Amino acid sequence: MVTTNISFQENSVPVFLFGADSHIIPSLLSALQRNRLTISNLKESLVRIDLFRSQALLYSAQGDKYSIPIFP
Repeated sequence: MVTTNISFQENSVPVFLFGADSHIIPSLLSALQRNRLTISNLKESLVRIDLFRSQALLYSAQGDKYSIPIFP
């Protein structure tokens, strides 16, 4: 498993890559911008992202967990 960080909402968020590589990070950032409903439902800022080839699991500080699709 590879780990990297992204900057999102002025915070550094660790991204854990599962079966994906860092080339999918731009698609992740695009999905985060497009999926405003999920992002607005997060009660706290993101604390972790698990990134797979076709989806990302987002975790908040309060334990909320959301899944968003990733389209490369």
